[in-house]
Amino acid sequence: MKEININEIVKVESIGVIKQQLDEVEKVIDEKVKDIPKQLEKIKKMSFVEQEDEKSDIKKYQQYLSNIQKELENKRKEIKKEINKPYEEFDEYYKNGVYKKLDEGITQLKDVVNEIEDLQKDEKKCELELFAKEHFEFNNIDDIVSFDDIGLNITLSSSIKSLKEQVLAFVEKINNDLKLIELEEYKDEILIEYKKNHNFAQSKIDVMFRHQQLEAMQKRDEEILKMKIEEQKVVEKVDEIVAPVEVIEDEDVITVSFKVTGTKEKIKQIKKLIVELGVEYEWLK
Repeated sequence: MKEININEIVKVESIGVIKQQLDEVEKVIDEKVKDIPKQLEKIKKMSFVEQEDEKSDIKKYQQYLSNIQKELENKRKEIKKEINKPYEEFDEYYKNGVYKKLDEGITQLKDVVNEIEDLQKDEKKCELELFAKEHFEFNNIDDIVSFDDIGLNITLSSSIKSLKEQVLAFVEKINNDLKLIELEEYKDEILIEYKKNHNFAQSKIDVMFRHQQLEAMQKRDEEILKMKIEEQKVVEKVDEIVAPVEVIEDEDVITVSFKVTGTKEKIKQIKKLIVELGVEYEWLK
């Protein structure tokens, strides 16, 4: 059986030569695998005992072919590495040479273009700022809005005419909002909020919500005050001694009897107050 020496057959040369070498290897491989189908058919017809005897030879031949395949695969990787090496050298030489010089030139020209375009946009912006300032002052809204509040997208392609129309539309919106604010009950507070967000609806909502909170707090304070007044009335009722029956003086300790009339809740409050004062008492039925 002819053996295969991969290193002798396949050498790192041109792609065409390598393909020719592979063709030679393929011819040898064809010879080694061409009889496999016939051998398999023959084995299928054997008994289990006979197949078991053949299995060892089959596995050896399988391993033999696998070894050849492994050698070829290793050689392929070696060839790939060798083939790629010249390209990698070329790629590095190309990037650090002509490409780098072109890239530097393009970047320099791009920077110049950007500077020119930035100056053009700045000139356009200055014209629009002056235009907006005149209309802000004429409409007495210069203390409410600024140029940046308009949110113009100033580009080279956008025309001065279209941008000025956006300024006028913004001024009109502000004037309409201010007219609506004048009709509101809390107009001064709404105006303060409006200066922050330039949104009439949101400003009104914020102010109304704040007043709702204040009203709720005021109502709560009134209820607390009312409760304190009621408590004071209870205390005053306790101080009013009704129908004294017997008074026994013993230095600073006195004993009094009295009758009170009121709701069940107020009686409970009187009892609570007596307990808190640490006064001995006796409920009479």
